Amino acid sequence: MVEEQTEIPLDRKLSEIFAEGYKFIRDSAAGNVSGAISETQLEVKKTMRIFEDATRLVSLVGMFSSNESLEEIPTENLRYLLLPFYLGQLAKRLCNEDRKEVVQVADVYFNDFLNRCASYGLYNKPDKDTDSLTLAVESAAIVPGAMSDKLRELNRMGFERQEKIRRYQQKKELEEQVEALRLLVEVSDAVVDDERTREFYVKLLRSSVIEAQEELVFLEREKEMIKHCDALPKRNPLEGETSGHDRPPRKKFPSKPLKPIIITRDAVQKAVYGRGYPSLPTMTVAEFYEQRVADGIFPDPEKMKEVNKNSLMNRVFQDNAAELDREEEEKETLVENDDEEYLARQRAKDEFKDEHRRGEGNRHNRS
Repeated sequence: MVEEQTEIPLDRKLSEIFAEGYKFIRDSAAGNVSGAISETQLEVKKTMRIFEDATRLVSLVGMFSSNESLEEIPTENLRYLLLPFYLGQLAKRLCNEDRKEVVQVADVYFNDFLNRCASYGLYNKPDKDTDSLTLAVESAAIVPGAMSDKLRELNRMGFERQEKIRRYQQKKELEEQVEALRLLVEVSDAVVDDERTREFYVKLLRSSVIEAQEELVFLEREKEMIKHCDALPKRNPLEGETSGHDRPPRKKFPSKPLKPIIITRDAVQKAVYGRGYPSLPTMTVAEFYEQRVADGIFPDPEKMKEVNKNSLMNRVFQDNAAELDREEEEKETLVENDDEEYLARQRAKDEFKDEHRRGEGNRHNRS
């Protein structure tokens, strides 16, 4: 089946684009998405393209800055911080792609989401030197002998269990609060003030942070499974048992590599941002525009020059017409007010015209 291509019109608002993708996320969470697996996969890929375009628009307008705090972000823009989280959720649902690529892409999106949340104080990155689990394990190392290893392992298991219980309770509490606020903000017809709407998005972000951490744990386990499977010896299909029907191997068509793209505003930010993700391709705004022109989505710069030229000429004509109208108004005002200086100049012009023929003094009119 040929993958359906979706182009988002340029005249659509960012809020409309985000809302379309967000609807699929909500329908999936509520179990309202039904149909064949192939149809669901098409919807997942379509929604990913929608959120990718939304991410590009957010980057192009420079919506978020590393120098601002959470309080400086307008309430209506907080939802766009969820874009990498939703892209990570969608990426891990892909079935028809190389699973290793899927896991890597989802891992990048979830880590990017946590890093962005950490920069706004919504998430505290674990510090290896101050992590409670690490400290507990290291403290058990002072016990000599074989007993030390047992105590270290018991301490680790105990603290891991406590951490899981704490996260579970925190997640359940946040989910209940988010759902109550969602009914008020997204479902209710009542007018909701900015403070309550902001509370909803902040709690939704905090709840998503916990979920992203859990997703990364699952992805790490899947990475180990993939690594283990890759290490297994490959069975030669020409050896051993064969099926009753000798069918030729299925032809594999080359597929486009699945890679996340995070767009930065300029080359400097591109270089800085790339350090955290050495394998993550990034694009500057100029590169993104060139790519969109090549895809036929954005207009060609040469064509835009002609459009701008025509627009400039129209503007000049409009300005000239406005200037002439303004001069005529000034003349009428001077005549009405019997301005002596203006009337004297006009009489001098009339006398000059009476005494000199038109074109007199012009070398081209001489015989």
